[in-house]
Amino acid sequence: MFAFPVGRKRVSMQKFSMQKYSALRWLTTLCVLLVGSVSLAQDSEVMEKRYQEKRAKKFVQKIEWITSLDQAKAISKQKNLPILAYFTRSYAP
Repeated sequence: MFAFPVGRKRVSMQKFSMQKYSALRWLTTLCVLLVGSVSLAQDSEVMEKRYQEKRAKKFVQKIEWITSLDQAKAISKQKNLPILAYFTRSYAP
């Protein structure tokens, strides 16, 4: 293990290297979070446009979507069919 004097203290190379690594790790984490938050901040008009485009696709129109879980359970029991549930969440406040 190497050591070099810093003022009156002796700091080991290993400790200096770990501090440098820790700072680099925090900087990397900060950059990732900033890039992620910018990419998640989508305009509501863009999100609405994408939603309408998805609703216009043929496979979506062929499915009878039921938004009530209780109603879906009743139809499932009546027709003896499984329930295919698609849950999603909007991140808008």
